[in-house]
Amino acid sequence: MERNHSDSYHSFLKALKGKDVTIYRGGPESKTGRLLDVSSDYITLYAQNNNNNNNNNNNNNSNNQANSDSQSNNQNNNTVVYYNVQHVKSISEDSKSNSMVTMSTDEEEELDYISADSFMGVMSELQGETVQLNQGGPEKKYGKLVGISGDFIVMYTEDDGIVYTNVNHVKSVSKYNDGNSDENTAANEDTMEIPGFVSDGNFQDVFKHFSHQWVSINRGGPEAMEGVLVENAGGHYTLVSNEEVLRIHPYHIKSISGGPKGYLKQNNQNNNSNENQSNDNSNANQTAQNNSNTENNSEKESKSRSSRDGSSSRSNRERVVKTIDYVWKGRNR
Repeated sequence: MERNHSDSYHSFLKALKGKDVTIYRGGPESKTGRLLDVSSDYITLYAQNNNNNNNNNNNNNSNNQANSDSQSNNQNNNTVVYYNVQHVKSISEDSKSNSMVTMSTDEEEELDYISADSFMGVMSELQGETVQLNQGGPEKKYGKLVGISGDFIVMYTEDDGIVYTNVNHVKSVSKYNDGNSDENTAANEDTMEIPGFVSDGNFQDVFKHFSHQWVSINRGGPEAMEGVLVENAGGHYTLVSNEEVLRIHPYHIKSISGGPKGYLKQNNQNNNSNENQSNDNSNANQTAQNNSNTENNSEKESKSRSSRDGSSSRSNRERVVKTIDYVWKGRNR
């Protein structure tokens, strides 16, 4: 019975292929665009011009949406988004738009998108790329996709370093576009040093790797937490944070990373600050040294002039002292 329901829903999605639709009626994941493809457990949407606003939430969320848009240029560009079907709550068709001019076949062929057997297959195709997980909300994250194993993916991010994410909690994924040229992006990726990470097993094995270490669980929202991951007992994990002992069911852990949240970004800022301070001190010392050398040279030149003046004065006095007073002999006669 459940299988028939799933097949029916999948057939409904295929009927919308090539049409203008809106994924979700509102919220950060809502996007409007052309439905490019329908696969076993995901759909491909060509999202256009950040059309994730709708008439129901424009007035209430305009300020929050503006702040969200300013944080990610990926949100402002036409982009291909791959949605995990199990998280898609609604799809609405723009019947008025679909009854008018449709996208030409040539335009469809020009769009470059991934065609894989499953959502995990899309992740495999994106490995090595800089991607964005989710279109908004507390679990939105972008970074370089460096590993895929079992039921989790591994990303290297500029603020948290290595982050492990349960694929079952990923609502959507897209290539990240920050507006920089491909040459600059490639240069940055070539100089990027990726630390070691768990590259096999399943998401449960990641927790074993972090046993008795300080971790950050979930990226944001009310369920985000930090502490020392102590043990797995009775089907749940225990996290000790100051005076709190938190017990978490592993299914509800969306992502996990080592260390406090944002530690890598903070370290980089501190290193840059220390480097700038060191450069300032070095410049100040060099300036002081130059001033000291100038003063010493000035003092030496002053002493030299004084010595020359003194020598000239002594020479003049010697000539005066040695002057002979002649006496004319004719007077005595």
